Amino acid sequence: MNKVLFVAPTKYNYPINEDLKSKFVTLSEICKPFIFAFSDKKKTTTVGNTNFIFHKKLSNRFLNYLKIIYLFSFNVPKTVKQHHIDIICLQDPVTSYFAIKSLKLRNSNVKIVLESHGDFIETIALEKKLLIPTIYKKLFKLFSSYSIKNANLIRSISTFTEEQVKAYGYSGNFVRFPAWINLDKFLQAKTSRDTLDNFKIIFVGSVTDRKNPDLIVRAISKLDRKISLEIIGPTPNKTYLNELKESISSSRHKKNVSLTPFIPIDKLIKKYSNANLFILPSKSEGLGRVVIEAQATACPVLVSSNTGAVDLIIDNETGYIFENNNLNDLKNKIELIINQYDQALQIGINSKSFVIQNHTIENFKFGYKKLFDLA
Repeated sequence: MNKVLFVAPTKYNYPINEDLKSKFVTLSEICKPFIFAFSDKKKTTTVGNTNFIFHKKLSNRFLNYLKIIYLFSFNVPKTVKQHHIDIICLQDPVTSYFAIKSLKLRNSNVKIVLESHGDFIETIALEKKLLIPTIYKKLFKLFSSYSIKNANLIRSISTFTEEQVKAYGYSGNFVRFPAWINLDKFLQAKTSRDTLDNFKIIFVGSVTDRKNPDLIVRAISKLDRKISLEIIGPTPNKTYLNELKESISSSRHKKNVSLTPFIPIDKLIKKYSNANLFILPSKSEGLGRVVIEAQATACPVLVSSNTGAVDLIIDNETGYIFENNNLNDLKNKIELIINQYDQALQIGINSKSFVIQNHTIENFKFGYKKLFDLA
């Protein structure tokens, strides 16, 4: 059984929640997993057959990035050697540069798998508001290009992410499968969305320019009917949050638009189950696991054309697609869905069937097994 080191700048909450435990129990059936990531404090622990190596994430973004560079350049190669790692899975092409470069300089024989989960360049530009973003983007493109060209194999989550990687000169193989989602609770949820007296729309995700929830606010302002919108998710960008609040205050539906920073998973499932429509208006998105969550509750979904979520949708059969960042097209699609809501409900049922067939835990496990076998 291969020893696999999963490396990411991701922050994990500790103690590790049951969903993540379930994920790593599944992975431990096909490999010996080691996780190199971040948490609130430095800690090494074992859960089942999975070893976790946590480093403390710093609150200052710049200092934390410097820490990532150091750890990926020195501690990751050390971990590979110490534990006799066979395969290393790196989640971000930008930060992966430092680990891959260091491993190559040490003539390591470890197999390198790069995982492309999203729009790694535009995410930085749109969300982090870096000083002199053009220079940073050029550097990040150089880092990403090196990582991609030196990977043995790349795991993608959608056609969208594959096209991004190909743009950097990669001509090798892909293994495509979506991120881990345990959908049991979503699939079992009782739904209540028949009434159109108050058409309920929800958005779930980070409240940022890239995710673009303001587009929904402006679209429903053009509709003269009773509509409510709930925007659910963290607000990391205060400038964008203030702009969104201004947009809400000028909307004809301002009394029916709410911002919910965080809710537990059980309450989130109820939100999906009671909503008439879920909208993903992102300007750029690798896939959008929230779309799969909504589909699992048979909620009709409407997504932007510039996202990997279009892989989840046959337009007007398992969901709806609108032109990226097109206000009028979004407004027209919402109006169409409301006017033909019986059809939308059936499309929601179709999408749930699609999810049951394509997004099982077994499919996730098979995807990683194929990835490790080909690497």
